[in-house]
Amino acid sequence: MASTTRIGYDTPDRNHASQAGYPEGSTRFDWTMLGLSALFVVGLWIDGWAHFHGRTDNSFFTPWHALFYSAFGIVALFLSAHQLRNVRRGYAFTRALPQGYALSLTGVGVFALGGVGDMVWHTLFGIEGGSEALTSPSHIMLGLGMALVITGTVRAAWSRWQGRDDARGWGKLGAMIIGVILLLTLILFFISYSSPIVNPYGIFEMYRMSNSMLQDFGVSGILLSAAIMSGTIALMAWRWHLPFGTFTLMFGLSTALLTVLNDAFVLILPAVIAGVIVDAAYVILQPSPARSVRYLTFTFLAPFAFFGLYVTALVLIGTRWSIHVWSGAAFLSGVIGLLAGMMIQASKEKK
Repeated sequence: MASTTRIGYDTPDRNHASQAGYPEGSTRFDWTMLGLSALFVVGLWIDGWAHFHGRTDNSFFTPWHALFYSAFGIVALFLSAHQLRNVRRGYAFTRALPQGYALSLTGVGVFALGGVGDMVWHTLFGIEGGSEALTSPSHIMLGLGMALVITGTVRAAWSRWQGRDDARGWGKLGAMIIGVILLLTLILFFISYSSPIVNPYGIFEMYRMSNSMLQDFGVSGILLSAAIMSGTIALMAWRWHLPFGTFTLMFGLSTALLTVLNDAFVLILPAVIAGVIVDAAYVILQPSPARSVRYLTFTFLAPFAFFGLYVTALVLIGTRWSIHVWSGAAFLSGVIGLLAGMMIQASKEKK
């Protein structure tokens, strides 16, 4: 719903009176923006695939960058066109997009600055390789801009359904849920050097390191990814009535995209199975702020199921990790989920 709070205005078109608050949001706008955000993420993944498969050269001007920045251009044009149209209709410049999307337009600016910086960085220091590409300052700025752009649907849903209990189903929450998944996957992309999906250290034959070192790296990657996933899951389960299929889509899509980078497609099926199990558990437990024990049980179960199925796949493929390591890693991921749930619960109860 549009806000009725009146603030200062930019000069409107003479044919239109000044408008208070924000333009009214719509499901159509949300899904359109989500589709463009998904295209933006696909552009990143194509460029990432090229880097991971050695298809880049020592130049900024590559076909992969062209596809990535073209996707960005489409998103930027969509947001800018609506911004200018609504300013002409009389909305203040800072409130010319539906609630939740002003930061997406800010993200366009951040990404554009990062793009210029990236070109300069590549010209001065060359093309990054491996983890360099994920820690480069210009690339981190691009990632921040992307995160602001693609989370517009999340912020829109948060403001639109704040304090209401009728926000249920894919029709109302679908764009928000997929927006969260895109953000989660973007974060996992930027830590792919430690991702257990991109680097399945449990399969020793793939790496020339000692067994103990591989176990250390593998468990560390599982726990880092579990922390990121658990925070997302705990907050969503606390805030929303999630439709069936949320976690199947979250686990399946994020894993599938990460396996594009290293061709480890065998890891997709365990992720999907884990998602179905967690969706079923969500229906059975119905976790909510009013059901503390069920909520905390769910926040433990979700990452435990995901990484439990992950290490099971490694065992079936042929890992040399001891049972102490792979079972403990899965259990610790559940503990991290439990702690994330407790932190969300404590922070909300204080309010």
